[in-house]
Amino acid sequence: MTTGYIIRAMGFASGARFPHFGEYLVSFDHEARDGQGLGTFSPRLTRAMIFDTREEAMEFWQRQSTVKPLRPDGKPNRPFSATSISIEPLP
Repeated sequence: MTTGYIIRAMGFASGARFPHFGEYLVSFDHEARDGQGLGTFSPRLTRAMIFDTREEAMEFWQRQSTVKPLRPDGKPNRPFSATSISIEPLP
């Protein structure tokens, strides 16, 4: 029985170098840096942010900034979705 889900950072969607590959999400502020977002990651599972369901984790990843809700191209600004992730059940 799964007791929660975690998010693992796998890289930037753009393919740019990502210093936290494989690390667990500790926190993410969607409003930081004028809506560009700012995340904290750790290689330690014990520090990982835990979500009750896979859907909750996906919604968090896709959350739109309220500080800057739209990108310059008019699409929703979802700063964390610039990071490729893996949603995994707690081991």
